[in-house]
Amino acid sequence: MPTDALGRRSRFTRTRTGKRIVLTDRDTEILRQLYRYRYLRQPQLVAFLQPHSKKRFVERLGNLFHEAGLINRPARQWDRFDARCTPLIYEISKTGIEHLRGRGELPPRATTLSRRSGHCTQFPHAMMIVDALASVELETLAEPDQRFVSVDEILARAPEHTQQAANPLRVPVTIKPSRDFPDIRSRFDTHIIPDGLYGIEYLIDGEKRYRFWALECERTSPSGRRTSRRSSTALKYAAYDALIRSGAFKHHWGIPNLKLKVVT
Repeated sequence: MPTDALGRRSRFTRTRTGKRIVLTDRDTEILRQLYRYRYLRQPQLVAFLQPHSKKRFVERLGNLFHEAGLINRPARQWDRFDARCTPLIYEISKTGIEHLRGRGELPPRATTLSRRSGHCTQFPHAMMIVDALASVELETLAEPDQRFVSVDEILARAPEHTQQAANPLRVPVTIKPSRDFPDIRSRFDTHIIPDGLYGIEYLIDGEKRYRFWALECERTSPSGRRTSRRSSTALKYAAYDALIRSGAFKHHWGIPNLKLKVVT
């Protein structure tokens, strides 16, 4: 069995010892949270599940990875120079998804990060999305009169034409010249695919009220380019401005309001 200088199992390679694992309700909840987000950092899992013993919880994550094979440690996290001293990032494995599916417990997703390939080509960007959405949900969990509304919950109530679309988050928009965006000189049609879509349910005087946000995470996109046809932060602002002014999000997603949240 491969071990490090201290006799510990490798963080990078799944190594089974034959230890018998009996799955618990908390294990299932770990899998549910990883299914919802695809990726979560170890401290985020701790924050969501609030274990009595953090040490034992971290050890359990190791067993679910090494022995049960229900969760993975994405290889892309090792690309960072400080990867060995930072908390691990986990994702649910195919075996973990099948376990949840067999129990009929696939929860509504908080992100739409694709699982069609075995790896994520834009891992740092994906983690920005996860960190932003998880931060919002954890904040709502601390408030008794708030509830996080996930993207799957929103889409489950969207119009039928949106639910049947190849990408339900893809919404058409028409951008027109305006004083706010002088670089755009002619009208043209385009589309928006937000990095995330979420809402918060507020309980106010016994009534439920809702606010919704489109999330955009920017790592390297420049503020502007010579042509408005190419992706840029300025173009995205113009597109969202047009979307919100036109109210097209109501017809497409079936939500009553929308704000833009940009994380850079």
